[in-house]
Amino acid sequence: MKPYLLQGHERPITSIQFNYDGDLLFTASKDHVPSVWRADDGDRLGTFNGHKGTIWDLDCDRMSRYLLTASADATVRLWKVETGECVATFPHIGPVRGVAWATGSRQFATISDPF
Repeated sequence: MKPYLLQGHERPITSIQFNYDGDLLFTASKDHVPSVWRADDGDRLGTFNGHKGTIWDLDCDRMSRYLLTASADATVRLWKVETGECVATFPHIGPVRGVAWATGSRQFATISDPF
């Protein structure tokens, strides 16, 4: 096993997660830009642009088709992993601290703070 230094974020990483197959690594950070990396060599494959605040959490569905991101900008966003396209935005009343797919990836849950 070899450690990799993930270079690309401009501010601290807040969350990190492998996909189900273990070949992709997703990172959330205070720079507002979630990223996806190749797990075997640490190369950044892409970013998911659109949030206006810190990304506190993220979760990739079992088939690695969709990524959910939870942000301090009071939204959860649903992204296509392959293209980086935001396909839905779910507004909340306050900053969103957590997000998780349910088993089967048909539903998800979020955690948010009231203002």
